[in-house]
Amino acid sequence: MPMDIRKAQGLHVVIGSAMIISYCVYMDPFLIFSNHVNNAAGVVHMVVKNTNTTHTILWWNLPEWLVRFPKKCGNCYVTTHKSVFDKSSAVVFSLANSNIGTHPPVEKINRNLNQIWIAFSLETNVANSWNREYRNKHWSYVFNWTWNYRPSADIYMQPGRVSERLKPLSKNYSLIFQRKKRFAAWAVSHCNAHSLRDKFVKNMRLYLKNKSIDIFGKCGPLKASKSEMPDLLNNDYKFYLAFENAFCDDYVTEKVFANYNNDIINVVRGKANYTKIFPEGSFINTNDYRNIYDLIRHMIEVSENETLYSSYLIQKDRVQVWYNREEEYRLSICDICRKLNDPYLAKKYIADTEKELGQCMKPSDI
Repeated sequence: MPMDIRKAQGLHVVIGSAMIISYCVYMDPFLIFSNHVNNAAGVVHMVVKNTNTTHTILWWNLPEWLVRFPKKCGNCYVTTHKSVFDKSSAVVFSLANSNIGTHPPVEKINRNLNQIWIAFSLETNVANSWNREYRNKHWSYVFNWTWNYRPSADIYMQPGRVSERLKPLSKNYSLIFQRKKRFAAWAVSHCNAHSLRDKFVKNMRLYLKNKSIDIFGKCGPLKASKSEMPDLLNNDYKFYLAFENAFCDDYVTEKVFANYNNDIINVVRGKANYTKIFPEGSFINTNDYRNIYDLIRHMIEVSENETLYSSYLIQKDRVQVWYNREEEYRLSICDICRKLNDPYLAKKYIADTEKELGQCMKPSDI
């Protein structure tokens, strides 16, 4: 090989090594836990430290519940001031909120070509059905990224996180079983949901003789505060009905996560693949039964068999669940920041934002 070629190759190796070292020093890693139980070690996301470049993330129509959440990550700052629209690196539009407009704020020809537009929604198309604005044809091929509850999203905001415990919990499961005298609880305030869960619970009750499903919230006669519910579930009830308000692709809300660490068996109902999130044998899925009668028969069997009931709790206690919406939001902002700082950022235009949120269906087992 000629000497000048070998020298050139050697120079490339030195430069490449220097770039890698600089990159590692330049980046600030933080660890986030995987949503998969078998990946408890987590994945490392890299966020660029403060540099001479500042990225502004503009919320076009910020949901009210996000007002108090973090406004900074690395060299990225979050604002709601539309006066910085032209200079913003990213603009976030909340699909579930009003004031998005039937038309984009500027024509595509007048748009900042270096700007990323993000479609945000933690609700399904069913929940967003009242807002027709983002379904307007003028929003086609406008958004560059999605930010939602689906793992396929560009910015994936999880409803909660699961990681395997280094040491499984040790409890007196016999005592837990013995102290629970009530069958099932359901806390619900969204009545007559698209998923027909009200009708499903009504049908469940038809097969219960000396057992009951106690309904708390606006859709039932019983009342309990958020602070009171954990004690009720831990001490009194054997099952909690964690039923989704809509059957949509990948849609899992905080219902399961919020109660998972309690000494109770969650009965889930939705279109998501729950075994990809929680350990198999740690919950009961209504979709695994031919009909409601078979479901109730199994629940009664579990409720009356200490060994069987305890097996669910033991499986559940293999993992720990975190549910913190503010932290999930912070991680999402940092994910946006990481992508904005990526020199090889790929840009795309989304044809149908509604389609990106996944398909919804009426259940067929009622």
